[in-house]
Amino acid sequence: MIKLLKLAAVNILVFLGILIFLNLTAISIYQLINFRIFPHTHTKTNWRLPNYKSIEWARNHFKEFGELRAEYRSYIGWRRLPYKGQTINIDKQGIRITPQSELATATSPLVVFLGGSTMWGTGVNDANTIPALFAKIAQGRYRTINLGESAYNAFQSFLFLKLQIINGLNPDIVVSYDGVNDAYSLKSGQRPFSHQREDQIRTLMKGKDRINEDALSFSHFFLNPLKVFISMFKNAKNPTYDLSQERIEQTAKALLESWLSTKDLAEKQGADFIAVLQPNAAIGKPYLKHLNLDKDENLLKLYKLFYPAVLKLLQAPQYQELSNNVIDLTDAFDLEEPIYLDHCHVSPNGNKIIATKIYKHINNSLDNKKKN
Repeated sequence: MIKLLKLAAVNILVFLGILIFLNLTAISIYQLINFRIFPHTHTKTNWRLPNYKSIEWARNHFKEFGELRAEYRSYIGWRRLPYKGQTINIDKQGIRITPQSELATATSPLVVFLGGSTMWGTGVNDANTIPALFAKIAQGRYRTINLGESAYNAFQSFLFLKLQIINGLNPDIVVSYDGVNDAYSLKSGQRPFSHQREDQIRTLMKGKDRINEDALSFSHFFLNPLKVFISMFKNAKNPTYDLSQERIEQTAKALLESWLSTKDLAEKQGADFIAVLQPNAAIGKPYLKHLNLDKDENLLKLYKLFYPAVLKLLQAPQYQELSNNVIDLTDAFDLEEPIYLDHCHVSPNGNKIIATKIYKHINNSLDNKKKN
């Protein structure tokens, strides 16, 4: 009897050991291959691109970028945790710090910037994000705040802005910089307004009506990590997209409806609203000779279908009023110089172009208002 108990105990320990080994192996492999599967989010060697020639902080920036962590937040999905570095600084609310012009005062109008990782500033230090460069160009005429977050679509940005206004934020101008992340909801299995973590959360909650019902269960500790790893690997390695005309139109409508909601929210606060259709490597004629975008081929095809659908729908009667608040900057990088790091992220020279164009647009709009 004792021998049988010992044998059973040994078998149980071996079984548990194998499961632990598989979990650790899955996590390790995922970390090793993540650079290859997600080259645009794990940019450990991008500092070597010609974009960063003579930029001393570049290598350290990508090192710090790899150290960032995020946490789940209700409704908005996630925000990054506080971080203090030489090139990246994030406050307790998960908002990236934006250096202001020394000429700005507490009474300078506040420009709030919304968007995904391109607005947040993947690939640049705090001083070279779009909001920071805008503040520098404005020379005290405006203050700025960067509410961007990696992978956010326009609807998530709207929700985060709403929460910030409830907490006392009082914008004078709201700029929403979108397009790239909104197209991701064309991924098979997702829906309009889906965010990029929906698959991951769905996998964890599949078949459950309470999120904590198995918090201490065997499955939670030993099987869920493997399930999530397999799901993320499968979806990331061979993503497929629903490119039917109906789904493309639905997704384009989701973007425009998100902009409409943000516009209404801004105007209720007495703020002006500007929506920007952001550039990407598939649209226009940007310089791409320094990059290998073969791995992003499916994404580039996606944007070539999605962006024209957005611009076409924008001309529909129900969006006529919104169209007056939208600027199309998809050709902003049609220059003979390296700007892109991948299919959408850019180096400081790209952000300077965007910040300058938005600043000029705002000034022209204000001048026209005064004339009228």
